[in-house]
Amino acid sequence: MFWGDTMHDFYLYAIDSNGKISNIDNSLENLRRILQSGYILNRRTLGMTGGGFNGTDYISLSDYDKRFENIYKDDDVFRDYTAYTMYSTKAISLMIAKDMVKVKTPKLIKPIESSPLSYFGYVLSAWDILEGLYTDLPDEVQVKGRIKEEAFRGITIPTKEIASAYSISKVKDIYLKIKEFLEKYEYYLRIYDVASIEEIKSEKDIEGIIKRSH
Repeated sequence: MFWGDTMHDFYLYAIDSNGKISNIDNSLENLRRILQSGYILNRRTLGMTGGGFNGTDYISLSDYDKRFENIYKDDDVFRDYTAYTMYSTKAISLMIAKDMVKVKTPKLIKPIESSPLSYFGYVLSAWDILEGLYTDLPDEVQVKGRIKEEAFRGITIPTKEIASAYSISKVKDIYLKIKEFLEKYEYYLRIYDVASIEEIKSEKDIEGIIKRSH
């Protein structure tokens, strides 16, 4: 399957992404845990505190159709500042069906360069109920609570980024590991390249996707 330039019926949940491709192995392991449990859980359920603008009760997703709608594109510092670019191109992501989750569009604020965002996000999260949530990412939407496996529609891999940082062999290893997880936990999900949304059915497909991305 290949969606091309059509409208997309999914959001992306970047798994355990810290905005660095070097975290890709943690992303893979946390994908396994999500598939095993059948849920994407918020920080509160996981017993965590603090966090970003989504606080502890909300899960952040990227609206794939808005991945290039960056209102800061003329800003030298934040020209590529979207949830898609910052996170989904650096991690394995779960595709979440739009018609299976109820999302909230947070209030958009301009990013603050070199600010203690974790603290700022924590302060803002106290206003969740009265004032609504906040984000500095134009394509971000948020879901309260948890996301069940019924909403999972596929898995994406940042093939080009992994190959650039590591090797094509690394991409293939991750792809094969994901297939192993899907079989083990009995999921019927397809795997895609995050940039092109071209389905990956084999290791040969990975070679073709990376070749065409240059």
